Amino acid sequence: MTEKVLIGDIGGTHARFALVQTGQTALSALVTYQCDHFDSLYSAIQYYLRAHGGQGVSRLCLAVPGPVNLDQIQLVNNHWSFSQEALESKLNLPLKCINDFDAQALYVKQIPDKELFWFDAVRPSEEQGSCPRLVIGAGTGLGVSAIMPGGELVPSEGGHIAFAPYDEHQIRILKVLQRRFKRVSIERILSGPGLENLYWANSILLNKERCKTAPEITEGAENGDEIARKSIDDFLDIFAGVCGDFVLSMGAWDGVYISGGIIPKIRPFLSPSRFRQRFICKGRFTSVCSEIPIALLTSNEPGLRGCALA
Repeated sequence: MTEKVLIGDIGGTHARFALVQTGQTALSALVTYQCDHFDSLYSAIQYYLRAHGGQGVSRLCLAVPGPVNLDQIQLVNNHWSFSQEALESKLNLPLKCINDFDAQALYVKQIPDKELFWFDAVRPSEEQGSCPRLVIGAGTGLGVSAIMPGGELVPSEGGHIAFAPYDEHQIRILKVLQRRFKRVSIERILSGPGLENLYWANSILLNKERCKTAPEITEGAENGDEIARKSIDDFLDIFAGVCGDFVLSMGAWDGVYISGGIIPKIRPFLSPSRFRQRFICKGRFTSVCSEIPIALLTSNEPGLRGCALA
């Protein structure tokens, strides 16, 4: 017998909900809410169930940013926090919580090739599956996960490792950001707020201190704002280098799969060849990194579909 399951992909800015039947990934009643419109996750779920016929829902699966091994969850980049046990009791529904990037990785495990944009001619070999694959994506935060050869997922909080500059310009960016943050993690750069930090830092380096939102930066780059364009270029260069760093740390020789909401928004500024060059600048491992496939997910709602699989 199939059951109706409520699934949710909870981010720092938006919460996405949908209904699925067990054993399927087809989404129905898909809705996106602004997290700051609700005082709690519970109230957002209750609102959704009332609006979309919650009768008959038998289970709930949520993909959330941050660790899920403890009962109490404080969402990263979000004012919501909740007890898994208490939420399950209040909703009277069995609850499963998974890391948001584990959900992405679950979908990548069976993603069709038509939902991937390959950066160049490098493709997975017939022997793929003998090494880990990296899943990484920038949104309100930076998510990192790995798929092991046996299919197991390795959750992480890799977005919070320290930023390591590559060249003199990036060193100057770091020094400016240290005025704002005691410790500059890569998420302070590779995220929506991170793009805003890059714009602010680049404007200071040009003695033109300014602040803009991420959408304003993207629009500005399209309309000739040199600081905006430089900030997007920095974002992509740093992202490429970080992808290469995680490949080395995880031994993810079977490929890099890029998800998240930021890269698709700035894709017109993405040069796959430049990305590859920044990605492979790994000293003695340059030749190894040159043979690693890199793909961008073009799927709709991979996080929710990963929840459905979970």
